[in-house]
Amino acid sequence: MSNEQRAELLRLRKENEELRKKVAQGEAVQDILGKAFGLLEQVNKSPNPEETRIPPALMSADQYAKWLEREQLF
Repeated sequence: MSNEQRAELLRLRKENEELRKKVAQGEAVQDILGKAFGLLEQVNKSPNPEETRIPPALMSADQYAKWLEREQLF
């Protein structure tokens, strides 16, 4: 094997490892987003939405405005 071939093989192995890491990260992100989506679906399907406590950071603008009024913060 020539030096050029060895250098190319080394470069390809390094690139392959970087791509494997990116794929693993992407799969982890996809898993987390899937779980978050599932949790949000459960919140939305709650039979009594008035009792459900959604953190203000996850509320829509309308929900947040109603929450501010309900908590007398507006």
